[in-house]
Amino acid sequence: MSLARLLADYAIKTPAGEVTEAAVQACKKVVLDTLGVSLAAWNAPGIPGVYRQLCRWGGAEEATVLVYGAKLPGPAAAYVNSAMAHALDYDDIHDPAALHIMSVVLPVALAAGEMTGAGGKDLLTAVILGIETACRIGIPYNHRRRGLQGRGFLPTSVIGGFGAAWAACRLLRLSVDEAVSAAGINYAQASGNRQALFEKTLTKRLQPAFTARNALWSALLAGNGITGPEDCFEGEAGLFRVYIDAEPPTPEEVMKKRDCFEIERDTIKRFTSCGLAHPLTQAALDLAREHHFKKNDLQEVAIFSHGGPDGENLTGGPFRMGENPQVDAQFCNAYGVAVGLLRGKAGLAEFTNQRIREDAEVAELATQVKILTELSDPPRVERIEDDFPPHVDKPHVLIVKTRDGRELRKTYTIRTILSPRRMSFDDTLEKFYECVRFSGVCPDEKAEKIAAAVRDLERFKNLSEFASLCTMDV
Repeated sequence: MSLARLLADYAIKTPAGEVTEAAVQACKKVVLDTLGVSLAAWNAPGIPGVYRQLCRWGGAEEATVLVYGAKLPGPAAAYVNSAMAHALDYDDIHDPAALHIMSVVLPVALAAGEMTGAGGKDLLTAVILGIETACRIGIPYNHRRRGLQGRGFLPTSVIGGFGAAWAACRLLRLSVDEAVSAAGINYAQASGNRQALFEKTLTKRLQPAFTARNALWSALLAGNGITGPEDCFEGEAGLFRVYIDAEPPTPEEVMKKRDCFEIERDTIKRFTSCGLAHPLTQAALDLAREHHFKKNDLQEVAIFSHGGPDGENLTGGPFRMGENPQVDAQFCNAYGVAVGLLRGKAGLAEFTNQRIREDAEVAELATQVKILTELSDPPRVERIEDDFPPHVDKPHVLIVKTRDGRELRKTYTIRTILSPRRMSFDDTLEKFYECVRFSGVCPDEKAEKIAAAVRDLERFKNLSEFASLCTMDV
């Protein structure tokens, strides 16, 4: 069978009873996290404009826009909800597949679930299997992408839509044949590149949203008899050969037995910035907590980092404040280090456009951070041989020289900071309440109800009730 048929069959036919309790609990954790970061981002730069435009276009009232509360056509609601989830770059990351996967799959599953009158248990199963299938194709894709072509395409946008489409197909109760077509239709729309990120523009935060919209379109069109190419992954013009000039994976590679569901390897972020910036940001916070720096204490700050397969364009370049300071700071190691050293915090409040423009001291230090391309005495770190990309085990080093003659160093790897098991449900709940407070629109009592609802998501017989709970008076 084709890869699309194998994965579609898995997504559609896997009984809910075969989904483990560990996967369900992991799903609830990332659902809570996605709701939290969406609340925090409801009025982030770009999001109100997106919401206004989709409301102007209007259409059938099929699915709920979270926070705002409007009812829009399913693909439009999925678009806005996806944009909110990803806007602050505070959403989850699946490192082996390099996917911000919940920002695509959850908005699509919520919309499809509302459109079909599905319940909470249906949603959990669809999200788990949607993520599973996306990661099963995303891991070999991530391992094969190399060079300029591989770096240029955005994996979340290219790959995430397949899992989201299959999650929707399950909720729409489509057949395996229809789900195969949905994958082919999604492939006809698969796109997304890093140029918006390299130029630090707001389009970056919309790319998962385009994918979410397209994925739901794909499932709905397939359900209306539109056929799509079956060999969308391994064909002559299939995804692997066209997008990354690579041989496609074998069925055995894609469908090999796992000892867990991939959602259990999804990581909750600790800072509202690119995951590549996390190790040095944490290093700066640790040194600040130990030494309580003021700017005059610092003689020189230097950083050494590994940019991974995507190169230094993501976070390794110097800090320059442009039209979108929030994006400039989120994707800059030097800014994360500067704000961590001088403010001892790197939370949502430290990464707003207003704060970044006003905090001249942090911005000045960020521009002065030396970016090292090599170290004479690089630290040794252990490489864990698994399917995580090698760069997650490479050292990121912060070196601080003080005016009183000290040299302080702190080293972390991405894996030590962003291990999938590092954030428990309680840790995620604490992050959720941080997002709630930052949003300014969700009272504590309502936040507690949302958290309780996520813990007991199975009790909801109709997802419209759950979605309504996640709307505010804005």
